[in-house]
Order: sequence, then C-alpha cells, then structure tokens
Amino acid sequence: MGKSLGYLIPALRWAAQNGERTVVSTNTINLQEQLIGKDLPFLVGALDDQPVRFALLKGWHNYICLYRLDQARGAGATLFDAGAASEVEGLAAWAARTSDGSLSDLASPPKPEVWDEVAAEPDLCLRLQCAHFDKCFLFAARRQAAQADVIVVNHHLLLADLAVRRASQKWDESAVLPPYTRLVLDEGHHLEDAAASHLGATATRRGLLRLFGRLERRGKGLLPTLSARLAARKDLLSVASLDLVHARLYPSVMAARDKGGTVFDLLDGVVEESRVPVYRLLDNFGEHPVWGAGLSAALEDLLRELELLGDNLRLVRERLETDDKAVEAHAALLGELRGVTRRLENVGDALRAGLTPSGKVPTVRWLEVRGRERNLSVTSVPLDLAPILREDLFKRLETTIVTSATLSTDGKFDFVRTRLGLTESDVEPETASFPSPFDYATQAMLAVPTDVPAPNVDPRGHFVAVVDAIASVANAAGGGVFALFTSHRDLREAAIALRERGLDQRFPLMVHGEDGRDALLRRFKDAGHAILLGTSSFWEGVDVPGDPLRALVLSKLPFKVPTEPLTAAHCEAIEARGGDAFREYMIPHAALRLKQGFGRLIRTADDRGIVLLMDSRAANKGYGRDLIDGLPPARRVVAPWRDVEREIRKFYR
Repeated sequence: MGKSLGYLIPALRWAAQNGERTVVSTNTINLQEQLIGKDLPFLVGALDDQPVRFALLKGWHNYICLYRLDQARGAGATLFDAGAASEVEGLAAWAARTSDGSLSDLASPPKPEVWDEVAAEPDLCLRLQCAHFDKCFLFAARRQAAQADVIVVNHHLLLADLAVRRASQKWDESAVLPPYTRLVLDEGHHLEDAAASHLGATATRRGLLRLFGRLERRGKGLLPTLSARLAARKDLLSVASLDLVHARLYPSVMAARDKGGTVFDLLDGVVEESRVPVYRLLDNFGEHPVWGAGLSAALEDLLRELELLGDNLRLVRERLETDDKAVEAHAALLGELRGVTRRLENVGDALRAGLTPSGKVPTVRWLEVRGRERNLSVTSVPLDLAPILREDLFKRLETTIVTSATLSTDGKFDFVRTRLGLTESDVEPETASFPSPFDYATQAMLAVPTDVPAPNVDPRGHFVAVVDAIASVANAAGGGVFALFTSHRDLREAAIALRERGLDQRFPLMVHGEDGRDALLRRFKDAGHAILLGTSSFWEGVDVPGDPLRALVLSKLPFKVPTEPLTAAHCEAIEARGGDAFREYMIPHAALRLKQGFGRLIRTADDRGIVLLMDSRAANKGYGRDLIDGLPPARRVVAPWRDVEREIRKFYR
C-alpha cells in the first residue's frame, strides 16, 4: 500500500485544489483491484477533509450493450445457433440484475462469438440517440469517471486511447478515456510492451474467420438476418436490395473466406517448415519461395475480395438509406454491417503492413502459431517505440509519474529512460529510489548453489537439480513453495517429475495451466502448505502475504528469449550502432525481472522465507554477480549445494 498511497494522496490533494483529474494506469488486474478495493476506499475515510471520488474504467468490449442485446434477441433464429440463442437469453437475464454490466461480473464468460454480438463497440454506438442511453453500463462508468478525481485504467486501455488520439489527431477531446494531463504509470516497466501491442498491427486467422462468421456461418449471421428482413418487405427497394445481397454479398463472402484460408495456409506452411512457433520476417522475406508458390496471387486476391466485399456492403447500405422507412427498420443491422466492413479493412491493412511493408518506418514483423487449432497471426510493430511515447504521450502531459518496484538497474534509471524515450532535455525526468521498509537481513535468505549445472551448458542436468531442489525446499519448509520457471515446457516436465516422486501426496501440487491463475492462488493460500509451479505471470503482480508462502525457487536467471522477434531486432539495432546488446538490453531486462520474482516472497514486516536461485551463472559469472548485487539485502549463501541445503534446513528450524 505504501507506494500507491505515495501517489494517490498527492493526486487527490491536487484534484481538491485545482479541479484536475489524474489517470492511474497499472499493468496487472491485481494492482487495479488493490487500488479500487482497498487503497482508495481507505483514503475515503482517511482524507475526511475532502471528497475522494474515483472510478475504474474498462475498454468498450468489456461491457454489454443493451441495444445490441435487444437486436441479437430479436434476430435470434437467423443470427445464432440454438445453443447460442439460449446463451443470449441468459445474458439478458443477467443484464437485468447486474449493476456493473461488464464481463468480470459474469460467473462464467459466454462464447466469444456470442459476446461479439452483444458487447459495446465505439463504431456501433448510437450514443444519445440510443433508447437505452440512460441505462447504458458503459456510459454510466464514463459518467462516474468524468466526475472522478482519480481514474484507474490498465496500460492496454491507456495505449488504446493513445492509438485513437494519434489516428484522429484530436488530443483535447474524449477518446477511449476522458481528456487528462496528469498521469501515474504504476508497474511502469511494462509500458513498452503494452505500447508494442497497441501501436502495431495484427491480423489473425481466427479473427478473420470470426468476421466472416458474423456475416454468414451455416445459414446464420448478419446476411441471413438481413435477407429475412428484406424478404418480409415487398416494396421494390427491399426486393432489389435482396437480389443484391444474394448476387454479390454471399458470393463475395465465400470468395474472401476461401482466399483468406489460402493465405493463412501458405503462411502456416512457412512456420511449420521453420520448425519454430514464431517466425520472424526479415527484409528479404519478399524473396521467400512461398510468394512464387501462390502467396503473391492469394494475398492480392484476398485484399481485392476484402475491398470488394466492403464496396458491396456499402452499396447495400446506401441503397437502403435512401428510404427513411428502410433506415428505421434496418438501422441496427446496417450499423453492424458498417462495423464489420471497417474491421475487414483493418485486417487488410494489417496483412499489408505485416507481409508487404512500405519501408517508411523500420518495423519488426513476424508470424506466430498458437494453440492446437494453429491460430496463425501476422504482426508488425514499429522497431523504435521511444519517439512515439516521448512525442505523443509524455510531451503532451503536464505531469507524469512512472513508478514500480523495479525501474532501476545498477542503481540507475538509464535503461528504462532509454526504452521510454525520456532522454531529451525537455522530457528529462527527476528520479529517486526509496528503501524498502522490510528488514531483509533478518527476514530473508538468498541462496545460490555454485555447483549446479548451468542451464545453458547442461540443460538436462540443470532441470534434474531444480526438481531435486523443489523437493528439498518443500520438505524443509513444510510446503508453502513457489517454484517459478521461464518456460512452460520445463514447468510441465517438473510437474510430471514431482508427481512421479509422490510429492503431491504430501503437499498439494498446483500447476500453472491446469487451472486459472486466480483459482491457483486462492487454492494455494487456502492450503497453507502447497507447492505452486508457475511461469511468467507469477513472476510479478502476485501477492501472497503471510505464512502460506515461505519459500521461492527460481529455476534460472530470467533472460529474454534471444530469438523472439522484438528482442532479436532490438539487439541487432544495438549491435549495428556498435553497442553491446547483452550488456545494454538482455542484462537490464533480466535484472528487472529477477527483482520482480524476488519480490513475491516478502510482502509484510512479519514474512520470513528463503529465495533459492538455481542458476550457477549468478555466482560464477561477472554479470551474474552484478544481478545478485541488485537484489534486496537478504542474507546471502553462495556455496555448493550441500552447504546451501544445510543452511536452508537450519533457516526453517
């Protein structure tokens, strides 16, 4: 709570004196919930000399739209399959009793294709003209935000707002967020990653198929609904429009779906041939044989069909809009068609940017395959995000606070300043580090075995040593162990190995991927003596104070994967200008990540425990010792495993 109160109190005092709101942006849901559910309510009582008004804002798609819900229920038989139609009725019952109206208030989320038809969307919103405007959940949240002194959002919503403002060049009006000039970026070390996901462009096979499915899928969708509506009207305009739907739109959707499948199949073949799930597209990708094998023609055909489909949708819409009665009868449906048209255009733009870039701005491009159904994505991201953040975020604000438990490396802020574009004199920040209130020397011990096989030299030997260590620590501490890995594969293998040893018979074993993160954390806390195996999302933003967590095993130093496209591109750019990518990029990232992992253990003044780092490079390499020196001042035990194990047992006795 200390860090958050450090910026919330000044923000609220400033609002009381000057009438200016502050936007607080976080990376994790956990911190959002802490601010909204704990810290700000605490300040309502503590600051009894002023009002404390606050609001949580979520993205449009998080809220149900009552107007779209009505339209979906009315179109039921032509828009949805029978099972989905009943799910819509369930959403209608929920919408009548919820006070929040957002996905997080649902006991279980609906199917994505169902939520897509009832969720709020900015380009489909009728705003003041909507009959449901006074009861709209989204605008209720925004009205509350407009009156708030502090608005809590996440980095993705903040960057979505920035993307809209950059596209419209309207900086002083409401976009995704109300206008603001004061910003707090908590968990600020994640801002660059959030910017990459929102300031780039992505097209996915699943996303394209979902758009086509919204138009037509096995006789259901917007086109069958439009056809049924037009067929019910006998005027000449409706009859002519129905002919146009059947003569142009249905064939156009079929052709575009077919061409899209060909494009993504060919790209899938490129990834499969490479034998990696993520395939970076270099400048010479235009010379790849796949272009001559059909990609060139298929992509050109797909882009042409998407454009033609958009033209035909516009033509039908414009015809119907010439008749006031037709407009009134089909207004919602025409809006849905307009929204699908825009999204199809966005897919086409993303495919162009990813596969045939203009070359005006250096970009990082890659293909990625995920899941058993092999959902392939094409992504392009500007190589250097720092100038965008500097010019379009930081320079346009009066005050920005960037804070985190992990912003400095080697006691300096040079790395994060460079990554965020805060290196010029007109945006040069004031920096400060503040000591922790915890007595790490007595509360915690950091142990590094010097004789464990290094993971980059003997991966198998290292893995066996990590599994042995988890078992040993669990037995010494009586459970209450987090074991954090840097890869899902190692985590899954560790779970198998620990179960083969029967360790799950003595300690409840919880494995990331076998249940959701929140459910795993809840079970871990309730058990009090469990072992939890986690990957990336457990290295930070997880708060387990008290006795349930009393030991932390870090499998290895958390370096970024060097072949990951953005990492590889940034390292190449550093090397090209004569720098040392390992020193300038890889080590600072690992230092921030390692601090985050270490920070899971001591959460209150009463916590005690050990952190066991199972990576001998931390003891035997110069950079490893530097990384260890940057961690909190817990008692160090850097010794062979036999001595480390003895010290661990002594600590818990």
